Amino acid sequence: MGSNIRISKICQFCNSEFTAKTIKTKFCSLTCGSKNYKKRSSEKKKEARRQEMKSMNDAGIEQLEKLEIFTIDEACLFMGVSRRTLYRVISRNEIAISKIGAKTIIRRSDIDSFFEWLYESRKNEETVQKFPGIEHCYTISEIQKTVNISPAALYGILLRARIEKYSVGRFVYVSKRDVDLLFNIQSHE
Repeated sequence: MGSNIRISKICQFCNSEFTAKTIKTKFCSLTCGSKNYKKRSSEKKKEARRQEMKSMNDAGIEQLEKLEIFTIDEACLFMGVSRRTLYRVISRNEIAISKIGAKTIIRRSDIDSFFEWLYESRKNEETVQKFPGIEHCYTISEIQKTVNISPAALYGILLRARIEKYSVGRFVYVSKRDVDLLFNIQSHE
């Protein structure tokens, strides 16, 4: 025989009111119960991962300094980047990896050379030419009218040709010398 108990409760997952047939019922439906279980499982996995990373941090970067070969997690901790960022760097072939079975390893020398390359590229960016002055530049709209080209096409051409653009206020300027050379325009200077 079944119970005739009817209790008004609030679902612990979706917060909607429902009528429960037992005292122990927590969810309004099987769907809410399943979703809550999935959420709890996910949170447990995330917490386990956090604890693992915390224990790696507690082990200390000092110990990582002594290593010559890193796993992905150790390399992330050593470099101070997320797994996603490290995998992006690896996919662009900026850091070489090796596989031992299913395990991915990275040599310390590859990480060091990556940072040296980053430092050199930053140094090269700093040597980019300075703004030549408004009198020696065209605005984007002036170039569009002269060459009869759309803004998207112009930006694409400037990007491919690696021509520097300068933003001053609400205008974007490009060196007259660079544009004249690119589009074979006779200069009035």
